[in-house]
Amino acid sequence: MTATAMTAAGGPRTLTQAEVQRYFDDGFLIVENLFDPAELQPVMDEIAGIVDDLARRLYAAGKVSSLHADKDFFHRLTALENEHNGTAVLVHINGWLGPHMARLWSDPRLLDIVQQFIGPDIAGHPVWNIRSKTPDTRLMTVPWHQDTAYLGEGAETTLQPTAWIPFLDANAINGGLQVLRGGHKPGAVVRHRLENTVGDRKSWYLYIDENDLPPGDIVTCEMKLGSVLFLNQLVPHRSLENRSDKVRWSVDLRWQDPALPNGDQGGSGTIVMRKQSDPAFTVDWDAWAAKQRDAYKEQRGLSGDAFDTTVEGKWMDRWRAAA
Repeated sequence: MTATAMTAAGGPRTLTQAEVQRYFDDGFLIVENLFDPAELQPVMDEIAGIVDDLARRLYAAGKVSSLHADKDFFHRLTALENEHNGTAVLVHINGWLGPHMARLWSDPRLLDIVQQFIGPDIAGHPVWNIRSKTPDTRLMTVPWHQDTAYLGEGAETTLQPTAWIPFLDANAINGGLQVLRGGHKPGAVVRHRLENTVGDRKSWYLYIDENDLPPGDIVTCEMKLGSVLFLNQLVPHRSLENRSDKVRWSVDLRWQDPALPNGDQGGSGTIVMRKQSDPAFTVDWDAWAAKQRDAYKEQRGLSGDAFDTTVEGKWMDRWRAAA
């Protein structure tokens, strides 16, 4: 049985103390029906716009023979990926934060739950992702890892809850997540390795060798659209292969207390979303989003080639030095 909380779709939600305790005990919690699926449609439309823009640029550059505009949200990226290997990666490393995504990130229902984990002062962490898991695309399958391993040393002392939000029903067939229940309890970052040193798999991912995994039960998180998976930053987790015929779209969004270390390595820093001292506080997205886009590209070492899928980051230096 997974750690699951129930709520009326689209309604306000406050966790019970027992649910909060399950999050801390298990290292994760699924909150079902937090959003009505219709509320997520504007974010999906925004992501579809990113795909459309990329399709037009690929077509203009002669890298694809069609815009594949006849395909829907769950099939268009696959058609583009089949013509131009790496298209799904380009969506992932785009780094563009649209207004609907920003509203989702700072939605009061998410912040109310996060407040129960970290307290009344809340900031968004600069590491957030749009994930496009196209069917049978090895490079979009994330191995066992702890989120904190991608940050600077010392960030593991700061509680940084993540919300993983899929845009369709997620399961073991279409690339859902697996979590190691209780794997966060040692309170430390375990040894990670660079996946791009393994055979011909040239990825930017870190991975935990199965011999280095802490004890815990593997839980497959099967979720309905509108549900949210909250993760502790130290709980090991991974995604499964997508064996369906649809793109498994999702986002992961993070928060923390703005006064605590964030592990951000030369990026844009956190963005304050809620202040106990100012109940009327509103988020100022514009300047932060522009700074975040620039930092995202610089930190990952992207070249001037608009279609370069090379990803570099300081997490690689950290674990290369630890090898």
